[in-house]
This record gives sequence, structure tokens and C-alpha cells, in this order.
Amino acid sequence: MVDVLYIEDNPNDADIFSRLMQKLNRPFTYTVMDSGSEAVDYLTGQGRYKNQPHSLPKLVLLDLNLDGLSGVEVVQQARSIDRTRFVPIVAFSTSDSPRDIKSAYEAGVNAYIVKPGSYQATGTLLSKLCDFWLENNARIDTK
Repeated sequence: MVDVLYIEDNPNDADIFSRLMQKLNRPFTYTVMDSGSEAVDYLTGQGRYKNQPHSLPKLVLLDLNLDGLSGVEVVQQARSIDRTRFVPIVAFSTSDSPRDIKSAYEAGVNAYIVKPGSYQATGTLLSKLCDFWLENNARIDTK
């Protein structure tokens, strides 16, 4: 089971995320995907993930500005399917634009986080996100 699915097309941000998750030194598992379409296939069990049984992540951390299928479109598709309707999705974006925040919430994100500017602040934030979403949040498990 994957605890966190991080969808990020910027290799530097994905690398920082991976390094910081390892530094948490906790038993959380994670997968990084670099496209919205692959993430939708993974979440919905389509494409190359068809007929590969897997459980849903406990948290989807999602960049909104993805090439191809945007983060908002990923959320819209996830929310339109019973299997993924209640998976916690947190937007994790550099944008603090009220328009972007509103469109993310309208699509169905559970929270919107603006990426911090420093490595240390990002590590602190990831620790807090994992504490809440992976350890304290009551969730509905669907197959």
C-alpha cells in the first residue's frame, strides 16, 4: 500500500519531496508520478494499472500546474468516480492566486497548500501533513 501519492512534473520538486520523506524517518510509503493522466490511471485502475489490484493511497498530494492533464482535471476525474470520491486530495502548489485556490476547491480538493520557499520549511510542512492525513485523519477505505 502506498501512503502518499505525489503528482509532480517538476523533477527538482519531486526530488526534494523524496529526500524530505526519507528524512522523516517514519514508515510512510510514497510514490511520485509525473503526469496527471498516469495518476488518474493509477487511481482508477485503468491503462497499465488495469487488472493490477492495489489499494488507494491515504493521501494524494497534487501539483496543479501539470503538463497535459492539469491538477484540477485530475481532481475532477477522481471525484467523479465512486472508488476515488473520498480519497483525500491536497493541492500543493506554488500559486497563491485566489482564482487558482477557488478552482481547486471547486474541483473537490480537501485542502490547498502553497509550497514553502525553503527546504527546511517544506520538510516541516510535509511532517505536519503526514501527521494529520496519515495518522490523525479518519477516512473511508474503498476498494
